[in-house]
Amino acid sequence: MNPASAAIPVLIVDDSATVRAVLRRLLAPCDDIVVIGEACDGREAVAAAAALAPRVILMDVEMPRMDGVEATHAIMRARPTPILVITSRSARREVRAAFQCFSGGALELLAKPEHPAAWEAMAQALPEKIRALANAAARPAPRAAAPATPLPLPRGTLRCIAVAASTGGPAALHAFLAAFTRPLPAPVLIVQHISPGFEAGLAEWLATVTGLDLGLASQGELLAQGTVRIAPADQHLRITATATLALDPRTPPVGGHRPSADELFASCAAVMPAYTAGILLTGMGRDGAEGLVRLRRAGGLALVQDEASCAVFGMPRAALELDGALPAMPPAALAAAVEDFARGGRR
Repeated sequence: MNPASAAIPVLIVDDSATVRAVLRRLLAPCDDIVVIGEACDGREAVAAAAALAPRVILMDVEMPRMDGVEATHAIMRARPTPILVITSRSARREVRAAFQCFSGGALELLAKPEHPAAWEAMAQALPEKIRALANAAARPAPRAAAPATPLPLPRGTLRCIAVAASTGGPAALHAFLAAFTRPLPAPVLIVQHISPGFEAGLAEWLATVTGLDLGLASQGELLAQGTVRIAPADQHLRITATATLALDPRTPPVGGHRPSADELFASCAAVMPAYTAGILLTGMGRDGAEGLVRLRRAGGLALVQDEASCAVFGMPRAALELDGALPAMPPAALAAAVEDFARGGRR
């Protein structure tokens, strides 16, 4: 298919020789991906990243001498490279460590399979993640906050901030949420595409780094001031006309996603469009684009992350293709624009 020189060079980092061999075997059928090296601990990973210049690194978390967290930080300081963290979701300490890698600039997360059938599923997911990350913008995270540019935003009373993200989302969410003054101008609802089983870890990490009342959404929960809620695994998250949260595990995935950003934005457009700010952050694919534009046309505030600050510009680009007038800016500036809208807008 592609010549070897055009293949995506990948570095595998794991202290288990068995796991490294399995990962290599899973990637062997991919003509456009080539494993150029392996490392059994963080120190070897840092050295290999500098010597081999991979385009994507598969990073374990718990390793001797230097763990994946420290290695991620070191690599992102020396030679920023897209990092896919692969770790167990059964041990809480490993999940916590995995999200600490996001603080260092890691972009994506996959669970280590816990039974043979799961390895078969990973054989499909892993190459797709690598291909997406190969063209991602890797940088130490979070980036310094950027000031907001005054925009001709509509005036309105804010009751809900709906946010969606995929690849690179955890770092972007951190930068976005941390940029708000306290208290938050409105409750925040989040759809983040992430490997099932890591949602609680994401919520715990974001709560720690932002200090916000942040957790997974619950069925029937009232939309409450100062709270941030993340859609649980395999359930669409919607807002109802009575300002309560609705979780739906029955409606099929939309565009391959459940939870779907389009479903969240569409529900906001249906029940409180003039009182919602919709934000579409970094990520691959098109989820959220149609729903965000629907929200804007119904009278809501609709914003996207700009290309320069995105790890992957796919989702914001898809929205801009539908509506080129959508304002685009970095996460901190998005937060400032939402706060300005909540204060009544500025023209």
